Amino acid sequence: MSELQDSIKRIAKKICEAHQQLPGPEFVIEFGKLVEQMFLGEYAKTIDGIQAGEISAVEFGLVYLEVQPYFHRSQYIRTKLIRLLKHSPLSLAHAKRFKLILELEHDKKMKSPATAMRKHLGNQTQIN
Repeated sequence: MSELQDSIKRIAKKICEAHQQLPGPEFVIEFGKLVEQMFLGEYAKTIDGIQAGEISAVEFGLVYLEVQPYFHRSQYIRTKLIRLLKHSPLSLAHAKRFKLILELEHDKKMKSPATAMRKHLGNQTQIN
């Protein structure tokens, strides 16, 4: 496992622990610090780097999506990274990895209980 993957997992665990242990205002402050730390030291700079197609920032975004960390607001961050990467200049290798991530994401959604329920309910309304 890469150092970046380890770092993302370690900080995600710290965020989860802080969420459980700290009261609201203290957690918000700690959450901000930990997210900055996770995003190569500066969230906004990494986001701008992804938009510009900077290799290290794009690599971070892809690793984050591959690791799929789970913590407070992690899905929001995941969605934002996917949206940014869709519109960012990517190398051929990064584009292939991103395509695989999107395919796996699609497969996961298609197998989810919520998707099965929507399909079931959609079929029932067509029958009636």
